[in-house]
Amino acid sequence: MDTRTYNAISICSGYDGIQLGLREIIPVRTVCYMENEVSVARILATRMEEKALDEAPVWTDLKTFDTEPWRGKVDILTGGFPCQPFSVAGARLGEDDPRNLWPSVARLIRGLGVQVVFLENVPGILRYYWDTIRPELREMGYEVTEGLFSASETGAPHKRQRLFILAYHDFR
Repeated sequence: MDTRTYNAISICSGYDGIQLGLREIIPVRTVCYMENEVSVARILATRMEEKALDEAPVWTDLKTFDTEPWRGKVDILTGGFPCQPFSVAGARLGEDDPRNLWPSVARLIRGLGVQVVFLENVPGILRYYWDTIRPELREMGYEVTEGLFSASETGAPHKRQRLFILAYHDFR
């Protein structure tokens, strides 16, 4: 049984809910957060001071993140990259929306060489996921699985569906 703690980078961290959930099933330590919203970065800093989150640097722009110093030091990349390009509440510009960060996320995955990628997004991303994200992860050598889940399935009082993507690779 593997009992080591896995190092993770959290992209578009928010309050780091994905990492908090992962900690319920595996030992994971966040070694870097990426969050461009100043008010949210302040919340992350406060939660670190309170010892509710792992102490780690907060990078403000995942597009400029240099993966080289981190390569081989990170096991997992997690996050919920912006959903606005694919949300039914938006203009649905998809890959043409300048807020579509998938190309930058793919760059991070390649550059970091992580074994596990765990992402979430809105159901409106499904077509882009099947046409672009999933094939690109497969080209990188990852096994990929996904599921569409609602918050109500976990006991929450609302539906709020999300697509969860798990990609894993054994680089040995």
